[in-house]
Amino acid sequence: MLNLAFADQQLNTALRLMQGQIVGLRSGVLPPWSVSLIAQGVHPVTIAEAQQVGGSLQGALAFLLDRGYLGRAQLDGVAQERALSALLPLAWQTSMTSSALWADAPSELPLNSTSTQQIIETAERHAALLTREERALKPSSRFSANPLSVSTMVGNEDKERVYHAAMRGLSLGEMSQRLPQRWDTLTQTVSRLLREGALRPQNAAAPREVADALKAGQAAPDFCLPDLAGGELRLSALRGQPVWLVFNRQSTCAMCNPHHAKIIAMHEQLRARGVQIVSVWGSPLEDLSSGIGRQRPPYPVLADPNDETYDRYGLRMSLKGTLDPRNLSTMIQGFRMMGASALKDDGELLRMPAEFLIGADGVIETAHYNSYGSDWLPIERVLSWADHQTVPDRH
Repeated sequence: MLNLAFADQQLNTALRLMQGQIVGLRSGVLPPWSVSLIAQGVHPVTIAEAQQVGGSLQGALAFLLDRGYLGRAQLDGVAQERALSALLPLAWQTSMTSSALWADAPSELPLNSTSTQQIIETAERHAALLTREERALKPSSRFSANPLSVSTMVGNEDKERVYHAAMRGLSLGEMSQRLPQRWDTLTQTVSRLLREGALRPQNAAAPREVADALKAGQAAPDFCLPDLAGGELRLSALRGQPVWLVFNRQSTCAMCNPHHAKIIAMHEQLRARGVQIVSVWGSPLEDLSSGIGRQRPPYPVLADPNDETYDRYGLRMSLKGTLDPRNLSTMIQGFRMMGASALKDDGELLRMPAEFLIGADGVIETAHYNSYGSDWLPIERVLSWADHQTVPDRH
């Protein structure tokens, strides 16, 4: 067993050797075999059955071969691609090496001497094509996704997968374990998204430029944000149905949570009219469950802790609006709902909320910017607007 240790520990690799040939490997950048098999078109239920019947990796693969779910040439190709994926990011790295008699470890399919040599040569050839910036990317690298750059991903599955993985907070190493992209393809995809501004290094500050307030008749700017319930929501994906878009403050806000209690209560009425409610919060995704998540809203609850969609929609700060005495009754109700957590500052305490009533064509019909914290649209006005919307055909 040849052990290769690196400064970035996720690159650590163990190679199982026999007569100079690789017969097994273990790597922190490799996905589970199940991910590789799913990428080859094997159904997850079939993989689960193979694992149960086979009892081991070799047994599961033998099951898939015997039942005809995989051909031998296809399986050999997967094994070689996995070996290439493990070796590629090591080509330009400096490591500490050690060796020992092999211990029990997850093993790959044995590779013959010809394929092993080809894999090493192929890894070096592909590594030589990477730029200095792409080689500098590490498994520990993390990125922030720009929620306003959704158009750059349309039609490109590799870019979409990486963009959404970054939005979920995955590191580059975690992406390599979960996405069906080889390391060189993955780093090239990340590099393109960085150049296009769709991604940026996680520690890099987002440029702040607050747009002018939006008005009725303008198209609602598109965005993509992570949803508390899992996955992401792209505003343009809701085209064809009217949308009530609500921008809030932080997740435990004493002025926003009482408003959403009212929205939750009228959700069924709006759903029957074909209206989709979307709620955006200036808090990290992990903080939403302890705030608005406690009310279990039956509609998307999105996180934008960097305030990028807030800036694009022209929301402003206001000390006067925050301290306005008309907020008092709502805040008392909010403190009863949230308790001491209502004082938690995981967002902009001076932020003034806003609401947008958007038609099925994606055009803003009402743009309401709160003049003080609890200056929400009257519920009756929202219901009146909903009554004049065309309900989508549900058949």
